[in-house]
This record gives sequence, C-alpha cells and structure tokens, in this order.
Amino acid sequence: MKKENIAKKITSREYTMKLIYQTSITKEDVDNLDLLVDEFVDNNAEYILNRYEELRLQHSNNPELSLEGVDIDEAIDKDYIKNICLTIEENNEMINSLINSNAKNWSVDRIAKVDLAILKLAIAEIIVIDDIPQKVSVNEAIELAKIYCDDKSPKFINGILGSVISEIESK
Repeated sequence: MKKENIAKKITSREYTMKLIYQTSITKEDVDNLDLLVDEFVDNNAEYILNRYEELRLQHSNNPELSLEGVDIDEAIDKDYIKNICLTIEENNEMINSLINSNAKNWSVDRIAKVDLAILKLAIAEIIVIDDIPQKVSVNEAIELAKIYCDDKSPKFINGILGSVISEIESK
C-alpha cells in the first residue's frame, strides 16, 4: 500500500470520527449527507490538510517529499466518510444494540461521546467495508482512542469491539 494512501485513510478515519462526534453533540439533521460532509470538510480544510501532511511525513522515508499544492481531495476520502455516516444512520439501532449488549454495565447513554463515536465508526467499518480487515478496524479504533480519549478508553473500546466481532461472526 502506498504511504500517501495510509495518510489519507488515517486522516479520513479521524475526521469521520470527528463528524460523528459533532453530529451527536449538535444533534444535526443528517437529511442531506452530501451537504453535511461537504460543509464539514470545507470548514475543517486547513486542519485536514495539516493532519494529512503530518501523516505523510510520518509515514514517508523520502527526505525530499514535497507537500506543495496538496488538494483536499488528495487528503481525505469524502466517499468513505459518506459511506460510514450513511451506514451509521441506517443501522443506528443495531449498532447501539451491539454496543449495549457488549459493553458490560454500560449503555450508549453513559459512554463518553468520543468513545461512542469511535465505536460507531469501527462497527460501521466492520459491517460494510469488506476490504478493511476487522483487526485493522479495531486497531485503528484503538489508535484513535489513544489520541482523543482518556487512558482507559483504548482497552474499553478494544474489549467492546472484540465482543461485537464475536457476536457478528456467531450469527
């Protein structure tokens, strides 16, 4: 896999999580998903490009890597964001049910909103994106939790996702 693809996938995943979090806090209507994603990307373009460039440099072994003129469409995959958001919207009850049944003594109402956004993102990936192995979705969710959540969240998220995968596979 190309290094710039890794940077684009990580950037897309991070900003998808942020959009999921934002819509859960603001209770935004997701009727026009295309417009919602376009506005979100436009409003965060500078941050998205900075994060993408940071990840490109981090994953590159080319000391002369040029990041001049990087376009927003090179940095983030809007189709991925829309696919995940649509999956969550269409399967929200099932996703919440999976979380509730696998989060021992927790419910979606009590889970921190960022943790919940990460869980929903990973479960949506597991449900609809066949070319991303389940282990990758779990590992990437843990990495997001290490960046954006408290110290206990990565283990908490890993446990829930492991149980969710087991439940999905048993059906």
